[in-house]
Amino acid sequence: MARAGDTIAETLTPGEAVVGRSLWQDAWRRLKRNRAAVASAILLLFLALAAIIGPVVVPHSYDRVYPQYVRTPASLEAYPQAEAIVPEFESVLSRARVTAGEVTVTGSSVSAPISSEEPLDPRIVRYVDRSDLFESGRIEDLSADGKSGTMAADVIRVRFLFGTDGNGRDLLARILVGIRISLAIGFLASAMALLVGVTYGAVAGYFGGRVDDVMMRVVDILYSLPFIFFVILLVVFFGRNFILIFIAIGFTEWLDMARIVRGQTLTIKRQEYVQAAEALGVGSIGILKRHVVPNTLGPVVVYVTLLVPKAILLESLLSFLGLGVQEPLTSLGLLISEGAANMRGAAWMLIYPAVTLTLILFALNFLGDGLRDALDPKDR
Repeated sequence: MARAGDTIAETLTPGEAVVGRSLWQDAWRRLKRNRAAVASAILLLFLALAAIIGPVVVPHSYDRVYPQYVRTPASLEAYPQAEAIVPEFESVLSRARVTAGEVTVTGSSVSAPISSEEPLDPRIVRYVDRSDLFESGRIEDLSADGKSGTMAADVIRVRFLFGTDGNGRDLLARILVGIRISLAIGFLASAMALLVGVTYGAVAGYFGGRVDDVMMRVVDILYSLPFIFFVILLVVFFGRNFILIFIAIGFTEWLDMARIVRGQTLTIKRQEYVQAAEALGVGSIGILKRHVVPNTLGPVVVYVTLLVPKAILLESLLSFLGLGVQEPLTSLGLLISEGAANMRGAAWMLIYPAVTLTLILFALNFLGDGLRDALDPKDR
């Protein structure tokens, strides 16, 4: 049994090897102890799966319009409600130009006695089928002279858990698609910034001298370009589309990444293991791939987790200004813009997408803080 004060070597049995932990293994252990970061990662995974699978599972398509349910409040009960069935069926019968009696609602079916001075035309059931509330219209109990009978139909029951928007589209389905678009733009723009920024910053920092001066002056010039002005120019020349948005965001956000990697590279290239690799004849590309870039990944990973919410916010800003994705596609920023215009009469159109975006941003920031703490070598 090991005693207090025994060293690791004294507690090992003969032939037993010491098993160490790499920086990434140690960071993973510390990250798992951060409950906020773990909960945020689980939430982001859940929202990502919901964005991928949800639009297939929900009963309504994100672009289907229900003219009878414009700005319908969120409810767990199925629509149409009982008080709306009778007036709508009476309206249908009046358009069919028949005399109707009392409307009776039984479960998921509705019926009413009808009569006419002329024999009933079987084609009048089309008026029922054209309605968004009824289907399978039929004439039952037709009299011998064909002038009276019973018009019956099945009631189409639909649920809108998050309500509908100003065009009568299911808000839940649109939020799921909005999560997909916003996360896709956030991660794709961050991946583009990661690829360009890491490469550019590592090359500038490693070679130094005039190469570094020229490359960083290019970065300074690009910093001076206003982001919105740059996006407007792209929209004017290429139109609004999904690919344009993440290119515009990634093209501007790689500048910060390049500066971070350059600063890390200036420190790493002076380390003994880099000088040893140079002495052994390893080429510049090999040193960048094997020594410089891998040792900058700690700060880079942390910055990427903070860049994703920034890219999502920029996309939301562009959509809010009308420069984002086009209908019928949507994003969380576009949904918030539409909800802000209808917040007085339909507050749910603003609340649900705003809460969803807030949860995503909080989760990404908590995860970024957790990764920063886990990858900080001073805390090892």
